[in-house]
Amino acid sequence: MKLTFDSCISKKTGQPLAAYEYEFEAESAAENASLFSQTPLTYYECSRCDHWHLTPKDRYTPSHPCDFCVDSSGETKESYQTRTGAEKRAAILRREIGIHLRLYECPHQTGWHLTKR
Repeated sequence: MKLTFDSCISKKTGQPLAAYEYEFEAESAAENASLFSQTPLTYYECSRCDHWHLTPKDRYTPSHPCDFCVDSSGETKESYQTRTGAEKRAAILRREIGIHLRLYECPHQTGWHLTKR
């Protein structure tokens, strides 16, 4: 069953993300959408709403909220599972919105973070 959550907004389009209650629903939706699109999709579990969303495979950079680190505005930092994932996310943000970020390993060993500094 496809749901929509106002708390989960696409950073690219500004529109609410479609959300799926179960993994199998998101997997099926990604497979079906990929059949009719030039852009293959994948699915991921959202740490904010605990539902499943879809994303283009080439934009997928697995991350989770860090339990320890916050940014300069006090927001929880995302922790990317791999250095490659953090580099990929930094490149996407540079290309799409012109922000130049560098990455560093989380001092609490939770993955990799991005920073403007």
